[in-house]
Amino acid sequence: MATSSFNKDFTLNTKKAVESFERIVSTPNKSVKINRNLVSPEKERRGEQKLKQMLSH
Repeated sequence: MATSSFNKDFTLNTKKAVESFERIVSTPNKSVKINRNLVSPEKERRGEQKLKQMLSH
């Protein structure tokens, strides 16, 4: 999908819209911890092999 056709301009034309925008902007992001131990080099190689097998059919 082309993103160039997406209109990036927006207008907050009601008090409710402004309050909602302020709430969204002022809420801190919740960080997501990624467990790097779930992907070992061995599992990565095995996954690559499976993907190559599937694509070669």
